[in-house]
Amino acid sequence: MRGMQQIVRALQKMPFTLRGWRLQAAGHVGALAGIVALFAFIGPFGTYDSMSASGRIGYWAVAMGGNWGIWMGSVLLALHLAQDWQRRRRALALASAMTLAAVPGTLIVFAVETLFRPGNIGMDSLPEIYIGVTAIGLVISVVALAVHSRPTQQVQEVQEAQETPPAPPRFLDRLPHEIGRDLIYLKMADHYVEAFTTAGSDLVLMRFADAIAELEGADGMRVHRSYWVTRAHVTGAERARGRPTLQLTGGHKVPVSRTYLPEARAAGLI
Repeated sequence: MRGMQQIVRALQKMPFTLRGWRLQAAGHVGALAGIVALFAFIGPFGTYDSMSASGRIGYWAVAMGGNWGIWMGSVLLALHLAQDWQRRRRALALASAMTLAAVPGTLIVFAVETLFRPGNIGMDSLPEIYIGVTAIGLVISVVALAVHSRPTQQVQEVQEAQETPPAPPRFLDRLPHEIGRDLIYLKMADHYVEAFTTAGSDLVLMRFADAIAELEGADGMRVHRSYWVTRAHVTGAERARGRPTLQLTGGHKVPVSRTYLPEARAAGLI
């Protein structure tokens, strides 16, 4: 009873959308048609010698069509229940699902045999049919596991990348604790770099170019040979004495040189 409840909850959590159903249905129909055509052509299990081409098509269409729904339902349910398991355990879960699915599949094949080749087999052939159905189901499960593992691994990698926050720019580690890390802009000051934050300012002994390099990944840009600004702290722009100037948080103002003017305009700062 508990196992049945787990299966029901798993089915409820599986994503069912109209678009998803259409895509899956198209894929299953195409795969099923290809397998039916292949089996009708090669005629396994004695069907080539005992049946015509049209008879083989009908035989395998009914036999494979009936089993396909059972196989795919078992595969999807097993993969969903074992989605967090290791690859080996998922493979064992699929193999177990196929051995169970082969029971109704055997009955379907027996019924098809009775319909298309009456008197060809008896009840004593059920074990042989079961082995054949199980073997085909296991092949399908191996293919399903190979196809399912790659997207699952990619999704996990994307989720891990999204859950891992990016490291803050290295330059911020140089700022003293009392002025915080909410950087407004940088200013070159001889051999120092003066950093202005929303809580104050401080001098850092390093080259201006090195400071900008350590701010890689921050949402800011260089607007002058001696200035770098954080874009989020740009509140407006004006022209002071004919020169474009950016207005920043806290009443700060920073000039924009001709060299960096096109980039500042492209970024929407002016």
